[in-house]
Amino acid sequence: MSGAPDPARAAAVLADARRSGRLLRPFTDDHPALDDAWAYAVQDADRRARVAAGERVVGAKLGLTSRAKQERMGVDRPIVGFLTDAMLLGVEDVPARLAGWTQPRIEPEIVVRTAVDLAGEPLHLRGVVAEVGLAAEVIDSRFEGYRFRLPDVVADDTSAAGVVLDPVTAPLRPPGDLDLAALACTVEVDGAIVHRATGAAILGEPLRALGHLLAHLESRGEVLPAGSLVLLGALTDAVPLVAGSSYRLAIEGLGELAVAP
Repeated sequence: MSGAPDPARAAAVLADARRSGRLLRPFTDDHPALDDAWAYAVQDADRRARVAAGERVVGAKLGLTSRAKQERMGVDRPIVGFLTDAMLLGVEDVPARLAGWTQPRIEPEIVVRTAVDLAGEPLHLRGVVAEVGLAAEVIDSRFEGYRFRLPDVVADDTSAAGVVLDPVTAPLRPPGDLDLAALACTVEVDGAIVHRATGAAILGEPLRALGHLLAHLESRGEVLPAGSLVLLGALTDAVPLVAGSSYRLAIEGLGELAVAP
C-alpha cells in the first residue's frame, strides 16, 4: 500500500512500546487507508522477531467473536492473533507480571487444544478438538486508552499479553458431549459479579470460531500443528486488572480461575 508504514518498522515500534510501557497513537490516525493485509504483515513481522528472540509459537487466538464487538468495530468477521510460550501463565505468575503491563484487562475465554494439524476446513469442527477448558486472557493494548481501528489492533497481535491457565481448578478435559454454547460464565471482581454470559456469546456457537481460524490459515497457506492452544474469543467484556483486587472467572463445567494481582 503506497504511503503505508513499513510493516517491519511498525512491528519494531510496537515491540519497543511493549518493552518500555509507552503508549502510541493508532497508526490509522495518520494513515486511515491501512487495511487487513498491512495489519497481518505487521503481525507476521512481530511473530518472526519474537521467534528469533527465543519465543515459541504455541497457538492462536480469535478476537471480535461477539456480534456486539463486531458492530462496534464495523466488521463482519473475527480477527486472528498468535500466542507464544512467553504468554503462558499460571495464576501465581500474574502478580509478578502486572508491572510489565501498561493497561491490562482480563476476560474469560474457552480454550481448546487441537487434536490434528489445522490447515483447511474439516468436515466436523468438534473432531479437531482434543481438549477444552477455561482460560483467562490478559489483553494489553499498545494504543492510548484502547482507542484503535481494526488494522491497529490486528497489527498489535489483537492486544495479546497473557493466557492464564490452572491445571488444578480448571483442567483441560476431553469435550465429550459438552454443549459449549449453553455453558454459563460469570466474572467476579472483589466478590461482586460484574458480567454474566453463556458460550453462545462466541458467534452463537464457540466452535464456529475454529472455522474462521481454519479459513484464515488456509488463505495464507499456514498450518497450526496438533497440540496447539486456541482461544475461541472472550465471552464477556474485559475488566481492568488492578493490583489489590481479586478476580474469579468461572465457566460451568470447565472450572474457575482465581486471580489476585
